[in-house]
Amino acid sequence: MKLADWLQRIEQQHPVKWDLGLARVSEVGRRLGVLSPAPLVFLVAGTNGKGSTCEYITQLCRARHLKVGKSTSPHLLRFNERIEIDGEPASDALICGAFEAIDQARAEISLTYFEYGTLAALVIFKQLAVDVAVLEIGLGGRLDAMNIVDPDVSVITRIALDHQSWLGDTRELIGAEKAGILRAGIPCVLVDRAPPISILEQAKALQVPVYALGAEFDHAESSLWITQEGDHFAHAGLPALNLPADSFVAACQAVACAGLTLSHPDIQMAAEAGQVPGRFQQLAWPRRTILDVAHNPDAAIYLRDKLQARLQQLPQVGRCHAVVGMYADKDYAGVLDLLAPLVSHFYCTDMDESRAAPATLLAEHLTNLGGSVVSTYAKIAQAYRAAVQQCADEDYILVFGSFPVVAGVLEVFAERVADEAIQGAE
Repeated sequence: MKLADWLQRIEQQHPVKWDLGLARVSEVGRRLGVLSPAPLVFLVAGTNGKGSTCEYITQLCRARHLKVGKSTSPHLLRFNERIEIDGEPASDALICGAFEAIDQARAEISLTYFEYGTLAALVIFKQLAVDVAVLEIGLGGRLDAMNIVDPDVSVITRIALDHQSWLGDTRELIGAEKAGILRAGIPCVLVDRAPPISILEQAKALQVPVYALGAEFDHAESSLWITQEGDHFAHAGLPALNLPADSFVAACQAVACAGLTLSHPDIQMAAEAGQVPGRFQQLAWPRRTILDVAHNPDAAIYLRDKLQARLQQLPQVGRCHAVVGMYADKDYAGVLDLLAPLVSHFYCTDMDESRAAPATLLAEHLTNLGGSVVSTYAKIAQAYRAAVQQCADEDYILVFGSFPVVAGVLEVFAERVADEAIQGAE
């Protein structure tokens, strides 16, 4: 079967999309022999900052000439993005082979789409004998499929309100779920300046060595310091980071906790290399465009502040045209309230997803806020093309919200690049 056929099959196989629990997936992982996918394993949970932290851990380990497998979710354009080896997405053949092995091993056990993807990453990392596995928790922590693996270092990033129907409606309840990735005596890097007490209590109960942002490690301006083998290690002269500085210094601390010694060149190389599609991703053509999958208020605050800081560095900045699409089960009102003051014209778009908030619902909220022109569109491509057409040379476009809206604009960009290449060849 081709990868597209496999993906269609595994999406339809299990009766429940999200069936949290470890019993089924753990048993299949045991049968496959992949519960220890690499000699060194990092397990990363949290609400915001997981993807960027995973990316920076990967780049730091690669700077040490280690072979690294990284598993994240969801993907933007291709499923292959969820499974990377040394920065390259896994091939269709590798993933199909992993799915075949999982299908044989599971026998009578039914698995969800996400569980198949989790196991596929572990199978591939084991098969390719990676030195390091960097594993992102997709939802929650305690009952997430990736939590079948025991880490050498755990990382918990910022905790914010998201997925409340699954994880609880307070930071304390969500923190308790995230703390499910902690293991007795295994170090945890905590990337939250005001962490939920529930995480700290669980860490104390398990005698987990905690390395906390603002205590054992931190950053200021273009310098950072971490705790390495009981001593402080400082590095100054960081370049401008593509991703959050908290994520970078946390990755440095996590790698140090794993016993890897970081040199100044290692840190410099990783700082320059780290980037994740859809996280403050910038396109210069056809119009200056910034894409970010900010879909909860905490992420929106980071996006707002970074956007304001970045625009201050430009010699001339015009109006902001914003293309937005969001899931209805997210706090879309909170996100829009935070970003609306920056935007002159909103282009609200529908998405071909059952969870999507109608463009008219987003537009109604923005109209009530006032201060911006608001338009609605049935398709993501239509919304982005309209924004491009109405942009002056000094204006810029902000694309934000749920993953499908950012993916949709990236598809438009890819199509334009392909068209330009064809026209250039004629």
